[in-house]
Amino acid sequence: MVDWQALFDEPAGNDPVALNLGSMGKGEAWVNGESIGRYWVSFHTSDGNPSQKRYHVPRSFLKPKDNLLVLLEEENGYPLGISLDTISRTKVCGLVSESHLPPVCGTRHDQSGEICQRNPDRRPNVQLQCPPNSTISKILFASFGTPSGDCESQALGTCHTSNSRAIVEKECLGKSKCSIIVSSHTFGDDPCPGIPKALLVDAQCA
Repeated sequence: MVDWQALFDEPAGNDPVALNLGSMGKGEAWVNGESIGRYWVSFHTSDGNPSQKRYHVPRSFLKPKDNLLVLLEEENGYPLGISLDTISRTKVCGLVSESHLPPVCGTRHDQSGEICQRNPDRRPNVQLQCPPNSTISKILFASFGTPSGDCESQALGTCHTSNSRAIVEKECLGKSKCSIIVSSHTFGDDPCPGIPKALLVDAQCA
């Protein structure tokens, strides 16, 4: 094992901070005595890439100057390749299916104990929220039907409601956060009756 230490200053701005440990092997990291967690960059996924390289450093752990990074490296990592990155989040997305039902009851307490309160009107919905001081400026993709993909890439499925983007734009543009109920009623049409549907939205914040 090798104990490695270095000092660094807090990055400017308010964007999230992450340690890029892509040059390391396996071990644990601390910043100002606070554990960032164990890392195992040498463990690769089936496609040959590290399972994780960046590790979040809460800004509450940091001082303006002279933050102490301590690494306990168990393999043969290269500490001079470490970088401190800031992550700028300019996109938000959501994928929710009609079958993604919320809890059917909440709880409250009174003198008789815990009571289940049923919420029959609650329906699955896609919720989008931009970082502080930004709003949803553009809908990059929206499809109610059978879209494929995830937050990295999207494509229309064989079932698609043509006004999906217009409905989402009306509900979300210019807002810091929005919620769209996932149902045929919201979009005014059922493009494929009898087939389970989902709503996939990808949006840009500015």
